Amino acid sequence: MGAYVSIPTWWQQLDSRYRLVVGQCPDCEAFNFPPEGACATCASVAAFERIEPEGTGTIVAHTVIEGGAPPEFEALLEAEDAIGAVLVELDEGVRVPGMLTDCDPHEFARGDRVEAVVRKMFEQEGIVRYGAKFRPI
Repeated sequence: MGAYVSIPTWWQQLDSRYRLVVGQCPDCEAFNFPPEGACATCASVAAFERIEPEGTGTIVAHTVIEGGAPPEFEALLEAEDAIGAVLVELDEGVRVPGMLTDCDPHEFARGDRVEAVVRKMFEQEGIVRYGAKFRPI
């Protein structure tokens, strides 16, 4: 079934998927993504303050997927020939996973600047799933 995400789970995570909402730890002020669970810096379980970041950042890890993607990404892979998967450190200091869009994923590397935009991710259970992807600045 691939990277299955149920409809209720998808809807519950819309803030993180569309606006990259992060959580700021009230104890150490570190940013965390997703904005739930224990703080990655100090392990506090206090409730995070939810913050919407600017959405700009720097690629810290990058790979190109040219085959073997989960079934829900087959149409995207056929349309674009390759999917750029990245780990982006947002300017606020938190790292978020994502995909590249509006570019040739082979032309990117660590250190390149990107910005978040909402794009179609995939279709599952007859519902088109949208979320944040990254494009060059």
